Amino acid sequence: MDFKYIVITAFLLLIFSTSVAQGYYNQENFGNRSLLLNGNVTGSVDDLGLTYYNPARIALIDEPAFSINAKAYQVTSLSLKNVFGRDNKLSDSKFQGVPSLLAGTFKIKKWEKHHFAYAFLSKQRSQLDINVRNEVTEGDIINEIPELERLASNLEMNNRETDEWFGGSWGMKIRENFSVGVSAFASVYNFKGQYDLRLATLNESQRVGFYNNFANFSQTSYGLFWKIGLAWKLKHIDFGLNVDLPYLEVIKSGKLSYGEFLSGYGADGDIYEYGDFSSLDSNRKEPLGVSIGAGIPWKKNTIHLKADWHAGIGEYDRLVIPPFDDGTGELKEINFSEELSSVINFGVGFEIFLNDRMNLFASFATDFSPLETNANIFDLVDDAETDVNIKADFMHYGLGVDFKFPRADITVGTTYASATDIFDRPVDFPDPEDGPIVPGNDDPSEIGLTRWRFIVGLEFPIFGYDVNFK
Repeated sequence: MDFKYIVITAFLLLIFSTSVAQGYYNQENFGNRSLLLNGNVTGSVDDLGLTYYNPARIALIDEPAFSINAKAYQVTSLSLKNVFGRDNKLSDSKFQGVPSLLAGTFKIKKWEKHHFAYAFLSKQRSQLDINVRNEVTEGDIINEIPELERLASNLEMNNRETDEWFGGSWGMKIRENFSVGVSAFASVYNFKGQYDLRLATLNESQRVGFYNNFANFSQTSYGLFWKIGLAWKLKHIDFGLNVDLPYLEVIKSGKLSYGEFLSGYGADGDIYEYGDFSSLDSNRKEPLGVSIGAGIPWKKNTIHLKADWHAGIGEYDRLVIPPFDDGTGELKEINFSEELSSVINFGVGFEIFLNDRMNLFASFATDFSPLETNANIFDLVDDAETDVNIKADFMHYGLGVDFKFPRADITVGTTYASATDIFDRPVDFPDPEDGPIVPGNDDPSEIGLTRWRFIVGLEFPIFGYDVNFK
């Protein structure tokens, strides 16, 4: 495969992975039973996922025990179709751990009507690394430069995003069947990306050419997330409302280094561009969100319903990058921006009573992409050929069992997610079957992702007692 094919493939893997990391609201769920219900628990959460879904529920349910979020591992598969020609398909799979939750409850003796919980959760952990080394010695390595005889290439790309939350919840009954609650989380957010492409060529005259294009960026943000919850426990239904306030950024910073260099093709063809910036102004924005939900008992079973709305965010700069000299006296400008549209998601879960020791869980939830534009490493590389907008919508499914024992609850199960999208091919490659001068077909390309997660969770009282503070 020609190196240009490898570059485009790596690009698609990275752009899709960063889009998934940044742009979705229901990729992660927290709490053992809440996870199997795919987060459809705004009005009916009964585990310590309530710190995330609806803090008001802590005052209406039996005191939750110390909880270790289901330990989960996932197998993610990505496929690309018709990127390099008709019926051409590429795929990649990866096995890794996923974010988790550690939570518990405590009481303050003087405030008997108040309920408290603490939580530590990994809201986001994503990482993708690509490293490709190759040497091509066949003719016509690059169609536009047919005299090249050899090409050595090295491509390194990586993308890392983490968001760790630390905080807790408070809840109190206003009436016997109505409660209010608040959750507050401090967020430690880091977003980093690297792109480094190096090419060395040897032509028919035994002259060596060199090309290097790199970009490295980082964004750090410390701030606060607030959740306000209301919960009602009626005769034939439990109802809940949760409001996610926009992210309040407190401390922020950004860095960028960029370079593009070309030599060995004559003085007129040389390129020297370099910029190095620290303490850049940066922005992280998360919109207002509102979710409503209900738990409907039916005999010994429960139906869980949820719908949520997230507001849009107009285009803004995640990194504010000043213009810099491109080596010819002209100013080079780089945009690193993002824009989100508003979305509405919905879902349903079923909790089926099997016996006094066992409940079966099944669920479905949507996860529509809000991305209009996505800030990623390729915005910095400034390669017009890779301007591809991928906006895939996920469907989530869950199935598992909760076992109740005298001293602990154990939850086991699996979740499955899938998404596909159609997009225009990033470059127009010739179709090998039709000859080198015939343009590639105009059929759209397709990208698809599937994800299986396998989970085991544990919930138990700490040494048989609640944790109390006086």
